[in-house]
Amino acid sequence: MRKFIAVAILIVLKAYNGQAAELFDNPRELCRTLITDGLAAGRWKPSRSFEGEWLCMTSLVSFGPIGSNGMENNIAFYVNGTRSDRADDIRIKININNPNGRRQAFNRLISATESLFQARNEQIPTALSNALKQQKPTKFKTDFGQVELILEPGRIDSYKVVLTDARFIATKEKQRSESAGDFALCKQVVARKVSYAASALSGDGDSVKEKGFQSFYLKGQNKDLFFCEVHLGRKYKIKAALGGKFPFKYIDAGTLE
Repeated sequence: MRKFIAVAILIVLKAYNGQAAELFDNPRELCRTLITDGLAAGRWKPSRSFEGEWLCMTSLVSFGPIGSNGMENNIAFYVNGTRSDRADDIRIKININNPNGRRQAFNRLISATESLFQARNEQIPTALSNALKQQKPTKFKTDFGQVELILEPGRIDSYKVVLTDARFIATKEKQRSESAGDFALCKQVVARKVSYAASALSGDGDSVKEKGFQSFYLKGQNKDLFFCEVHLGRKYKIKAALGGKFPFKYIDAGTLE
């Protein structure tokens, strides 16, 4: 019985790894998958802005008639990662500048998403296909990781399809767990500095690795934004954009206790 279970687990793992590999492996080729859809993302290269990150992306590609704001709808394609040989997530985004062209914009998003899955020898998940047709945000787990259709409402509506690798999700969850103590302490020192409750601060607990320190992003009251940096020796620094006014400025430093 144990041997049968072990063999079954091995078969499942092989199938899972095969699916994941098709979608997120070989990012250099992945960056080229939507060229025939007019979305040439350029070459896979290290980010100039964030150390240890890799990316490729298109510019915003406009299509359709001009809206009342003087702009056409547009679409963009992004691939992001933290390794040279594997992508962490894939994004296709539309900005609906002309509401009269909303259906055309979604048709363009649907076509690009279908092309992506086809190029990577995958079937587009039925739940994602339905969400795109219904223009309804969704989020769910799959064998290869996580799938999202995200609405970013505002002056214009923006929608993006985001596919995230299961291995990347597992790594992020592990890092979040390991740094949970520092994140909680950061909330305390920030709250003390700006004189409101730590419960008024929100953040996902993800840490951004920099040279010699890690930082946590926090949102507070009245559009207050913060980065809490944790340096060697348990030293911390806080920089803030109070009231959402940029640039960020350092407002405090000390030792985490």
